[in-house]
Amino acid sequence: MRTILEILASREPRFIEGTARELEELFGSRVPELPEGRPAREEADALLVDLHPGLSQALRDLIENIYRALAEKEGGKDFPMDRGRTETPFRRFEEVLEAVLATIIERERRLGLLNLFWLAHSKHAAALIQEVFSRPGVKINIKYQMHPLLQGAYRNALARTWTSLKSQGGSRLRRNLGADFNTSLIDCIIDDQLPLTETSLGRLNFTTVLVENNKRFRIAFREFAEIYTACRDRLREGIQRKESRLLEVVRRALPSIRPDSYDDERGATRILFNSRVVTYLLGDLGGLGSRLLANPILKTEVATRRGWSELLLDYLDLLQAVKRSEVVDLVRQSVTLVGPGHTDAELRERYDEGRLYRFHPGGEILKLARKITVLFADLRGFTQTSEGGVSEGELTERLYDVFDTLAAIVEKYDGRIDKFTGDGVMITFGSALVTRQDELNALRTALAMQEMMATLRASGRTRFEMGISVHTGRAQVAHFIVDDQTMDRTVIGRNVNIAGRLSGSGKTEATPEGDEADRGAGRAAASRAARDVWVDGDGTLYNTGIVVSQDTVEELLKRVEAEALAGAAGGGYRFRDEVLRKNILLEYRGDAKFKGVGRSIAIYRLGLGEGQTQGSSGPSRGQA
Repeated sequence: MRTILEILASREPRFIEGTARELEELFGSRVPELPEGRPAREEADALLVDLHPGLSQALRDLIENIYRALAEKEGGKDFPMDRGRTETPFRRFEEVLEAVLATIIERERRLGLLNLFWLAHSKHAAALIQEVFSRPGVKINIKYQMHPLLQGAYRNALARTWTSLKSQGGSRLRRNLGADFNTSLIDCIIDDQLPLTETSLGRLNFTTVLVENNKRFRIAFREFAEIYTACRDRLREGIQRKESRLLEVVRRALPSIRPDSYDDERGATRILFNSRVVTYLLGDLGGLGSRLLANPILKTEVATRRGWSELLLDYLDLLQAVKRSEVVDLVRQSVTLVGPGHTDAELRERYDEGRLYRFHPGGEILKLARKITVLFADLRGFTQTSEGGVSEGELTERLYDVFDTLAAIVEKYDGRIDKFTGDGVMITFGSALVTRQDELNALRTALAMQEMMATLRASGRTRFEMGISVHTGRAQVAHFIVDDQTMDRTVIGRNVNIAGRLSGSGKTEATPEGDEADRGAGRAAASRAARDVWVDGDGTLYNTGIVVSQDTVEELLKRVEAEALAGAAGGGYRFRDEVLRKNILLEYRGDAKFKGVGRSIAIYRLGLGEGQTQGSSGPSRGQA
């Protein structure tokens, strides 16, 4: 999973700083998490969500019902909503929402699905409310009077869902969500109003929000404006006087803002919504405090309705709610809702690839049995070295030299280290973050790993060689719960086993540190130009290079424009990779046979270079 902090790094906030400390202040020490994905701006990289049509219709009916009731009440008429009856829009909405929530929690397994649902649903709710209040003749002030009624419906459904799941088994919620699951993101969406009423916090207008009868915010616009303006003036004076204490507070609270931007509108807004800075300013009794006490608008409000402490607490509450709501708004920009622009064929493809989340009652939310590319890498010579006179500590240091460097390569190409296996590593592409580049990224990773190994050998940091295999096929993404806080993801299935066989099934000629190799086969291979990947006459695979299976090649050819290689041995393919800016060769080496696998597998050696092509006679493939 990824935290909301990772997503905010690519956004441009208006009110928040977006630091880890600020998010912990707003949402608690365990920042809410979401499913893995790339926080990019393009829809293709967003989290695509399909919301249950029945829930959408029930929400629309509820919004219309609440609006009519409040409009009638404002006009002096009575429009009973009968929230307690079973067939009202309230009850229908709550029942559908309960069914959806129960399905999500049953399948959650700490994947961030529940948070994703609430982000997607709030985005849809804000769009529906915006649609209703964009009609001619609607009373816009009612938009901010609806919140207590919507909040009650959400809280009722959520409470009944918790109660129902707890009654079925006391450990179910704890197991599926985790003992320290943070509900603060959900609480913000339900309780802070703005995530349900605003489609964008970047265009938030306080004059329309802080209206009479807005039960969420107990401060009117004119009171907010007077306090904000006084704080703005005090900040400007402090900047002009170069007040060291104030400037130090600002610098520590908002380190990303340059001092020369403190007084421009963008910088000042973020400073004046920072609780640390505002608390400092409000504590200046001789400066800002005296101005507020003398302000006639604020004096009247305090005298007639409440005390100073309550007024200032309401002001600070508004600032915090706005910042929490902006976090929700920015994070849900990484969420795309299924709409008319998505064809059925596209949705089927996205779902089969594990790139579509379906929040429907009783259904599978995310396709977990899907096409995965698996890379296995094994060190050659490790076994004999470990059985020799090398200490465990020295052997471990040799592994660190290889595997510590490897991690950065895997991250660069959107892979995920599934597990280390002593002298090997299993890496997956498409198990956590699904992209159209999974097969290509696996090849890029394999090439970079072999380049890394060559560099380590040249520098004397290792004497091992490495055999790498890449295989693509259908596998199940499984999520195993380790304890109250930890969840482990892996992929399982026959194609994972095949990938492992391709890496380590054959013996190789002696490496610089020796191996338990079949040296006879190694000498035979050496007489055949000492290639690093070959298949002998019995179908046994030998590998100290990079092996790519036929299944992976077939998937690659759907995404790249490749030319066929000439050669009596079966040829292969060449294509240009614009990421590496190199020509990639896939040279056919033969059909390998494996015990327990019912078919032979065509083997290709992955390398770089020109290669001799067959010109226009090669296969023509579409560019992805």
